[in-house]
Amino acid sequence: MFGSNIWAGLAIVNLFSSSPPQIPYVASQEIKSRILVIKAAEDSALQYMNFMNVIFAAQKQNILIDACVLESDSGLLQQACDITGGIYLKVPHKPSLLQYLLWVFLPDHDQRSQLILPPRVHVDYRAACFCHRNLIEVGYVCSVCLSIFCNFSPICTTCETAFKISLPAVMKAKKKKLKLAI
Repeated sequence: MFGSNIWAGLAIVNLFSSSPPQIPYVASQEIKSRILVIKAAEDSALQYMNFMNVIFAAQKQNILIDACVLESDSGLLQQACDITGGIYLKVPHKPSLLQYLLWVFLPDHDQRSQLILPPRVHVDYRAACFCHRNLIEVGYVCSVCLSIFCNFSPICTTCETAFKISLPAVMKAKKKKLKLAI
């Protein structure tokens, strides 16, 4: 359920960026916000839709999402880091966690360009279907609400749009002439 926690982080960032700064030091500088997610649990396909909304909201506000993954890889966080320009790192050696946090995630976006950071990972951009929440490679997309489904349905279960199915034209069979034998 880390999607709701990141929503809360985005709300706090929005609060600080929209209110006038009270600290003189902060008033003279532009704040470049980042969110660091430290993940040790498995992904859940149930989180996909909410989390993708969080990713696009962060991207719109120019907020980087960084991910420090301790256990198995996370496709959702890979997408979040790639879309927002953040760093995704699966920690290879857990006793060195503090070193990774200081070396990779502490520097801001401008300082990162001067460092040799871990290479970007290949991102799995498969989407989760809205009906079963399974990750799919090929599916059906509602043209109205952009919901993704693994099986075709004539009515979208999200927005209840009815789709017209265009079938190939059926040709009438020609009548055969009967030949009379004499």
